[in-house]
Amino acid sequence: MAVAYYGLHEYDAALANHAEAIRVDSRDVWAYARRGMAWTEKGEFDQAVADITEAVTIDPKYAFGFGQRGQALFRKRLITKKGGWEPAIADYSEAIKLDPNLLWLYSSRGVAYSNNRQYDLAVPDCSEVIKREPKNSGGYNCRGVAYEGLKDYRRAIADYDQSISINPKNGVAYWNRGNAYTALRKIDDAIRDYDQAIAINPKDFNSFNSRGKAYVAKGDSNRAITDFTQAIEFGPSYVEAYNNRGLSNEVLGRGAEALADFRKAQSIDSADRLSKQQLRMLGF
Repeated sequence: MAVAYYGLHEYDAALANHAEAIRVDSRDVWAYARRGMAWTEKGEFDQAVADITEAVTIDPKYAFGFGQRGQALFRKRLITKKGGWEPAIADYSEAIKLDPNLLWLYSSRGVAYSNNRQYDLAVPDCSEVIKREPKNSGGYNCRGVAYEGLKDYRRAIADYDQSISINPKNGVAYWNRGNAYTALRKIDDAIRDYDQAIAINPKDFNSFNSRGKAYVAKGDSNRAITDFTQAIEFGPSYVEAYNNRGLSNEVLGRGAEALADFRKAQSIDSADRLSKQQLRMLGF
């Protein structure tokens, strides 16, 4: 029943069901791990880590448990910006050592390596996924990101092409390829990819923000602001989008609007350097 609740995204019901399983058997590693996964989906990352830590303490050879704790730590870093990528990488590595056949661990660690700017380590992990599953769209996307980090845009675009050919609904691959085209100053190609990513996922705030930057590169500040505003609507805590809109407002001579954007960015993240610098330049 708990698995069914999880599949239906009814995480509170799944939590209750797993809690009952743990009450019946306090050493049920599966129940601890699955409850941790439910906490992860609810964004309660510390509780997720606590539960899954209990699972791997009971069974130190529980590869799936280490992998799921890695997922919780990864999501915590991705969403809250707290901590580093290293704890997730360490857990993925332990899980791979315990069970090298869990293929999803390689792509997860590969993405974490790229996020940690260890692109040379990401490439082998992503390549391992492709080697074992040549039709794995995510594996090609994973490796494309690593190549992009290494500034090997030709290889990155080739991998994104392959990812998209396998799964034409892979909006993230379109977004990533758009970013690679942007790096090559192929702005129109980039915009077409961002258009496609948004068509696949109309609430993709990353693609709206990136398309906005592409319009900035074309000198179209009004269309850029429209996209940055959409990015903010779908990602209200997206500091970069506020900064980007603020800069475009400055270009258009809209000082009050720019000031409001930079202040909002600072209210979300007081350590953000760009908004702090812009406010100083505006005399605040």
